[in-house]
Amino acid sequence: MSAMLRALLLLALAAPASSQPPASFKASTAASVSEQAAGRPIALEEAYSLALKRSEELAQRAGSVAEAWARVDEMWSAVKPAFTLRGTEFAQDTSVSGGVVSNSPRRDRPEAKLMLHQPLFSGLRDYLSVRVARSAGRSAELDLRRAEDLLYSDVAVAFLDQLGMDKEIAVRRSIVAITADRVRELRERERIGRTRRSEVLAAESQLAQNEADLKQALRRERDVQLKLRFLTGLEEELAPLEVPLKDALGLPDYLARARGRSDVEARRLDAGAARESTTIVRRARWPLISFDGNYYLKRIGTLSDARWDLLVTGDLPLYQGGKIGAQVRQAEARALRSDEVLGLALRKAELETRTAYEELETDLAAVSALEKAAELAEANAKAQAEDYRLGVVTNLDVLGALNALQQVRLRLDGARLDTRLARIQLDVASGGVPR
Repeated sequence: MSAMLRALLLLALAAPASSQPPASFKASTAASVSEQAAGRPIALEEAYSLALKRSEELAQRAGSVAEAWARVDEMWSAVKPAFTLRGTEFAQDTSVSGGVVSNSPRRDRPEAKLMLHQPLFSGLRDYLSVRVARSAGRSAELDLRRAEDLLYSDVAVAFLDQLGMDKEIAVRRSIVAITADRVRELRERERIGRTRRSEVLAAESQLAQNEADLKQALRRERDVQLKLRFLTGLEEELAPLEVPLKDALGLPDYLARARGRSDVEARRLDAGAARESTTIVRRARWPLISFDGNYYLKRIGTLSDARWDLLVTGDLPLYQGGKIGAQVRQAEARALRSDEVLGLALRKAELETRTAYEELETDLAAVSALEKAAELAEANAKAQAEDYRLGVVTNLDVLGALNALQQVRLRLDGARLDTRLARIQLDVASGGVPR
């Protein structure tokens, strides 16, 4: 076995898939691709924290939450007393003997008074409206939390995509370096008549394909880099750190957690609020009692000495053309629809959790199988090198074995990242995103 071949074999067997390009990566190869910048190290937790602050969608949802809680204060105002300062100026033609009878010779009658209005009884509809508004505010908060969970999923996808591209590019650079060295050795062997021209051409073709794969990987890396920078709001090159694989619980634990997921809880609140809204509409048939009081700051005429008056009003709807009954039916239909929406949200949460759990199990099994495949590919590369020493196989056979080993390592790296993403997606599906 030549010294060059032994060096290449050691390089391929010893270097992990995420290793940096070897020193043997020559200028002719480096000129065809741009070197990847080291980038700013960043952890997934930091990336998520930055994305939370940067997301315009979350900012809009936060505004909706603030609006919902402001509506609660508006509802409370209906049960509190209302004070109004009112001033009026009434003018009348006093030259006409008929028409409006007035005991005052004045043409104008200015008046200023402080008015008080206090609802006394409305069938507790106002209080129920406050409860409905509170449910809407809490529901908006829970929807915001779910949006934060989904943002965590988006950040994790972009983060792991970038991490995977960094690993893939390192491996592909190693493949290019190995192939380029093999081409040089084969050319030298062809020069002294120990290798056929066809072997050289085959190796050169393989090198061209490997360089094309590297260029495409570098292009894909730019796409995922830009997406990660978009989510975090950072304008520098980012170098994601490794993401540890957390232990998983049993499926029943995740399903129980999914039933209390934030969006499911929001739909429960919506369904409860819809039922209370039906009660509010039904109580439109109940009497309304209110209290009004006036304190006069300025008044003329026969009642100029009367500084205040009080009024208690009671209204009982008797017949309104079927309006209340129609409103009740509409409210009942909305309540039924809210129950169906809740059922759908619950079933979707369970489905997403089961799917994520099975995906994690599949990825774990794939990692185990690929680890075995990597061991076999490494053993094959060593065996091919030994056979080459005995003259049983050609240089191309050895090169193919080395390339196959690196390809398996690429798949293994990808499967490991898929496993980490599946574990994160399981947390997102069950509503257990770390905060």
